[in-house]
Amino acid sequence: MSSDVPHRPVARRLTLPFTGPTSGRGPATWGQTAIRRALRALEPDDHQFNVDWGGPVDGELPLDTALTALAGLMGVHDSLRTLLHEMPDGTYAQELHAGGELDVHVVEADDAEDVVAAVADALHQELYGRPFDYAREWPLRAGLVTRGGLVRHAVFTVSHTAVDGWGLPRLREDLASLVAGADAVRLREGRAMCGPLEEAAHQRSRTALRRDESARSFILRNLAQAPARLYGEPADAPADGPRYRQAVLHCPGLDAAADATAGRLGVTSSTVLLAAACAASARSADRSDFVFQVMVNNRFVPGLADVVAPVALESVLYVPDCTGPMEALVPRIWKASVNTYRFAYYDKDRLTEQLRDVSAADTTCWFNDRRGVAVLPSGATDGAGEGAGEGAGGEGRLTWSVPSDRQGGTTLALHVLDAPGGLDLSLTADTTRLTPETMAELLRTMERLVVSTDTSAPADGTVPR
Repeated sequence: MSSDVPHRPVARRLTLPFTGPTSGRGPATWGQTAIRRALRALEPDDHQFNVDWGGPVDGELPLDTALTALAGLMGVHDSLRTLLHEMPDGTYAQELHAGGELDVHVVEADDAEDVVAAVADALHQELYGRPFDYAREWPLRAGLVTRGGLVRHAVFTVSHTAVDGWGLPRLREDLASLVAGADAVRLREGRAMCGPLEEAAHQRSRTALRRDESARSFILRNLAQAPARLYGEPADAPADGPRYRQAVLHCPGLDAAADATAGRLGVTSSTVLLAAACAASARSADRSDFVFQVMVNNRFVPGLADVVAPVALESVLYVPDCTGPMEALVPRIWKASVNTYRFAYYDKDRLTEQLRDVSAADTTCWFNDRRGVAVLPSGATDGAGEGAGEGAGGEGRLTWSVPSDRQGGTTLALHVLDAPGGLDLSLTADTTRLTPETMAELLRTMERLVVSTDTSAPADGTVPR
């Protein structure tokens, strides 16, 4: 536990039995395989892809009630009872267990609220900060902070092999229902559930294979148009500093501005933010076109609406012209993004094999709209000692942190996240391609583009100079 926690409470491990209705073994799904390969590329820092959630618990929640709800959650969702095994030929297989035992970390804190929060933070760091053993460890770690025998704070870390960001709200909702007394069997039966084994079986059907082929063909066509390098020659890696930096710009009111512009232009706020990201990123690269790998949740695919498993995959958005006023750019982005979202459910192993035979395009820039599923990324600082400060003219606060240098060859990863009173724009970038000054200007340009396009602001919506 952290030395900042008074009295250094000791966690005890409770063994929680659970059961589920199904078991079996089969090939991994496209999503499981894609995320498992990404995690292997990041080892030993693959814990940075762990998915965490939890928070303070309102009301009086007895420990036994919380444990019963957790056992029920393990039974409802097959992905939480699934292990992934690497096969001799390099493929992956999934193994679904009908039951088992989950270790739950329980810490009793004293009466002070700040102690409960400090204990919960230390427990979060313990559960989040290490990789999963994907073939031997259940993909859920659970911690409960109690006071007076009642649960006051819950901490959960889930392996990315079991859930993506868009599946996390379903886990939260189901756990809340179970805590409120819902029956796990009826909760599962009352929904059109699709577990990873069923999904993998469907992926071998003629319908799924046609979708896979169409998606890969679309991506290959886009990559054929995209540039081989978005940014210029890389600079030397810092001799005495980190190669990667993360900047987070807190933008008060950005959500309202994006909603207002979306309503006026007849699109979604996601399209407005994506258009601003394309324009700002192209400007940072000193070019007119840009290509993003865009994460797509794929819950619109038949049968996947309620799935708790990694089904989100990236598709390729290539925009030949990111210049001009937002009023003109947003419709172009909407048209391009519709197909990008449509063609994002595919076998990434097959795509990777095809890419070996074509000229390489730059696929090192990523965009992910994580609103509704995530908050500030774990490990991000509040900027203390890292150059936090207010922007000129009332712009949002920019804070900095240092992520792992193992980023899988990423040039930049741009995320939009919910934040109190607005949105956070998070940018992780390779400083041999983007200087910290360029990173900051990219984020501020994106913010100004959205805000200035809102008709309540006296601006023409063009990229600020």
